[in-house]
Formats: sequence, C-alpha cells, structure tokens
Amino acid sequence: MSKIFHGVLFVLAAFALALPAHAGKGGGTLPPTIDKRSRNDNSVYVGINWNFGARNGATAVLGYRDAKVESNGNVDGFKVEATWVLSGAPMGFGELRAKYLKGERNVQGEVGLGFSGAHEAFLINGGVQGPYINGNIDYLFNKGWLASIGVNSLGKVKKPRETLTCPAGYTLDVDTCFADD
Repeated sequence: MSKIFHGVLFVLAAFALALPAHAGKGGGTLPPTIDKRSRNDNSVYVGINWNFGARNGATAVLGYRDAKVESNGNVDGFKVEATWVLSGAPMGFGELRAKYLKGERNVQGEVGLGFSGAHEAFLINGGVQGPYINGNIDYLFNKGWLASIGVNSLGKVKKPRETLTCPAGYTLDVDTCFADD
C-alpha cells in the first residue's frame, strides 16, 4: 500500500512541477505565420575582367553593389565600379561605371554610364551579373565597343528576411503561437 501511495504522490508532484511551465499560455496553440520582408544586400566586391574590342586585355575590378531583394525574390539596386588596366594598354585607371540593376536573386541585368580613363571617353554600359560571373558591353563615344567577361566575388543576392508572426490574441513563444488569457 505504501508503494501505491508513494507512486501517486510522485505523479502528483511531477504534474505540479509541470504546470508552471505552461502558466499564462492559454488553451490553444497555432503554428506561426512566416512573413518574408525585403532586405538590402550591400557588398564590396573584387574581380577580374577580360576585355575585347577597343582594348584587348585584362582589368582588375573593385566595386560596390547595393541590391534590395523583395519577398518574391525580385532585385532592384545599383552598382558602382572602377577598373584598373592590367594588360592591353598602359597600366593605369581603366573605367568608372555607375549602373542600375534589376532582376532576380541569381541574375540581374544592368545599364549604366561611365568614363574610360584608358580611352579618355564617356561610355554607356549594358551588362549581366550572375553568381560570381559577369558580362559587360560598353559603347565608348568616338572610340567604339568594349566588351568584357569576368569573374568576381558577388554571389547570389541574399534571401529576404523571414519573421514569425501570430494572429491577434496569440503570443509567440519560440516557434509556437499560444492563445492569450
């Protein structure tokens, strides 16, 4: 009889200790809603381009990308980059470009304006950026076309932030929505 009594006391004590863990949690639970919010992915990058056309050779690239990715994965932003001629012309300042970009997380189209120090000419630019690869074509006023393909340190644009939310009358606790009292 004493073993049964001790067993019942043990079960009641365990139940009493478990109650405070659920205090204030209300009765029902729901899974939270996953809300994706836009974010900015700002990156400094480096790369190397191989040029064809008005100048054949390689250029080093240093740039900055500010890309805003929406919850649906669409990307909108800009890039600013400067190049340094490594071969195909006297070493020195190559081009300075400002570009508008638009696309998706894994590939963006680009259009822009700039100046070529190597050719002493203004330019208009079109290009494409994928994860770690890019292609450009510049029209250098009074000098002709300058195309390039290259590699750089820009990967995919980061995913939008995900946040967990609960409906009115519920409180989020870790990853579950508990009904308010």
